[in-house]
Amino acid sequence: MAWSKQDIGTFDQGLGTEKDLVEEDQKTVNVVPDTVLQVEGELFFVNREQLAHLSPYFRALFFGGGRESTRKHIEIKGVGLQQFHTLMEFTKNVKLNIDCKNVLDILEAADFLQLDRARLLCCKFLERQLHLSNCLGMMAYAWQLGCLDLYAAARDVVLTHLPALASEQDFMFLPKESIADLLASDNLSIPKEDLALDVALCWATFDPSREKDFMELVGLVRPECLSLPYITDLLTKINSSDPRAKLICRLNDNLPSSWTMGRSMPRTRSRETLFVLGGPHEQETQLLYQFHPYSGRWQSHPPLQKKCLTQYSVAAVGDNIVVTGGYFRDVLWYSVDWVSIYEHGNKRWVDGPAMQKSRHSHCSAALEFQLFVFGGSMDEGPVADVEKLVLGAEEWDTVSPMVQAVERAAIVTLGTSIYVACGLDDNGDVYSGIQRYRPEVDQWDVVSYSPFPRYDLLATELNGALYLLGGQALRLDIDTDEWTILHEDCLDNKFFTGCATVNGQIYILSERKMNKTYPNMILLDPYIDTCLEVDDKIPCPVPIRGCIAMHVNPF
Repeated sequence: MAWSKQDIGTFDQGLGTEKDLVEEDQKTVNVVPDTVLQVEGELFFVNREQLAHLSPYFRALFFGGGRESTRKHIEIKGVGLQQFHTLMEFTKNVKLNIDCKNVLDILEAADFLQLDRARLLCCKFLERQLHLSNCLGMMAYAWQLGCLDLYAAARDVVLTHLPALASEQDFMFLPKESIADLLASDNLSIPKEDLALDVALCWATFDPSREKDFMELVGLVRPECLSLPYITDLLTKINSSDPRAKLICRLNDNLPSSWTMGRSMPRTRSRETLFVLGGPHEQETQLLYQFHPYSGRWQSHPPLQKKCLTQYSVAAVGDNIVVTGGYFRDVLWYSVDWVSIYEHGNKRWVDGPAMQKSRHSHCSAALEFQLFVFGGSMDEGPVADVEKLVLGAEEWDTVSPMVQAVERAAIVTLGTSIYVACGLDDNGDVYSGIQRYRPEVDQWDVVSYSPFPRYDLLATELNGALYLLGGQALRLDIDTDEWTILHEDCLDNKFFTGCATVNGQIYILSERKMNKTYPNMILLDPYIDTCLEVDDKIPCPVPIRGCIAMHVNPF
C-alpha cells in the first residue's frame, strides 16, 4: 500500500537533537577533505575516514578494495542531490534538517547510504507523527524499508485503535498476513472479542476471493470470550442475502481446530486496568479503587488500614500493589520503613518485609517480579540509596545508588530500564537530569536533561517514549535525546496527582490547585489529537493530594 508525505500529521517542533553524540563522532567534524564525490553534477569535498567512520556504505566504497578505493573523484548514483546535500551537512555538524516534506526522501537516502544515525533520527521523527490517519500506511512503509522500530510503533497504534480503523478502506486493503498478525496478537486492545470476529468477517466479505482466508482468520478469534448477545444477533439477524451468511454457515459446519482445543485466555492488553490509592491522611484508611476503562466503571477494593501516613510510594508488581515507606505522625512526623502489599487475587492487604532504610517522598517501580525503591528523604534529608525486593523474598537487597539523590521525583519503567526524572536534590534545588537504572548490570547513567525541570512531576510510557506531565507536557525519545512539547490546553500549567498508560491511552487524574485536589480525570491520546476530560459521571473517586494511578494485569 502506498504511503505519501501528505499522510504525515502536523510536525511538533522538537526541543533538542543530537546534543550528546559520542566523542568519537565529534572528532570527525573538522577534517581535511581528500576526496570529491559527485551527485547529479554537483561536487562535494569530503574526508574518506570521516564518512567511513559513519557509514558501512562509505567504508566499503573507500576501503573495500574496489575501483573507487584508488580514485579521488567518485560519482554516486541512486540518491537525489538535495537529500545527499542534507546528509553531507549532517556528517559535518551532526544536525539533521528534516520536516514533513523531506523526511521520507532523506530516510530513503540515509538507508541507501547506511547512515544509521540519520536513519534513526528520521524514524523517530516519523514516530512522532504517527496518527490514526497514517498508522496503517506507516506500518506498511516501515516494513518495506526495514525500519523495525518504526514498524513496531505503527503496529502498536493499530493494535490499540483497531475498532476505529477496521472500517477504513485502507484497512480493507491490508494483506491477509497483516490481518492475521493483528488478530493473533495478545496486545490487541478491544473492549470485546466480538470485534475480532467482526474484523475477520468485514475483511473477508470485502472481496469474494477472500472466502478461503476467512477460516484461517477466524481461528485466531478467542471463542470463549465472545459474548452471547453478539452470537445470538449474528445467528438470528443475518439474512441469506448478507455476504456474511455464507461465511457463518461455513464456520458452523467446520469449526477451526483452535476452537476445539480447550479454553483460550483473554487478551492481556484487554485486561489492563487502572488503580488509585489515597485519602486524607487524618482518616483511618487509604481508599483503593480500580477503574475499568472499557466500561467506565470504578470498583472499590479493601482499603489500606493506615492513619496519619502520607508521602508513601505505590507500584504494581505482577498482580500485587505494593505501598512502601511514607511520612507517619504519632506525636511527631517521622519516616517509616513499612511495606504493605495488596494481593489482588486474594483481595487482601498483607505486611511485606520492612525496607532497610526508612524513607518518604521516594519513588518505586517494578521490573518483572522485582520491586525497586529509589531515593526520597530520610529524616536527615534526601538519599541516593536504592533497594530491591524480589516478590516473595523475606528481605530487601541494596543495589547501586543513584547518580544524584532526589526526592519527589517522577519514575517510569521503559523496556528493561527504569527512569527517574527530575525531583529535588539534597540542596533543595530542582534537578533536571533523567537518571536511568539498568537492573541487569546494576548501573546508573544520566541520559538527558529536561528543558523544563520541576519536582512533583508524573511520568509514564507510551509506545517506547517517555512522557513527563506537570506544568508542561513533554515527550522524550530516549534513543535520540529529543524533547517535544505537547501543546494541550487541558495540560498546560497544570499539575496532577497520578497518571498511567492503559490500552494505549494516558489517563491523568486529580488536578492540584493550590492546596486542593479536584476529582477529575483526563484522557490523553496523541494518536487521535484527543486530550479531554472524562465524563463527570466517572470522576476519580479519591480527590486528594497523593492519589496514585497505575495499571496491572490481573491473572
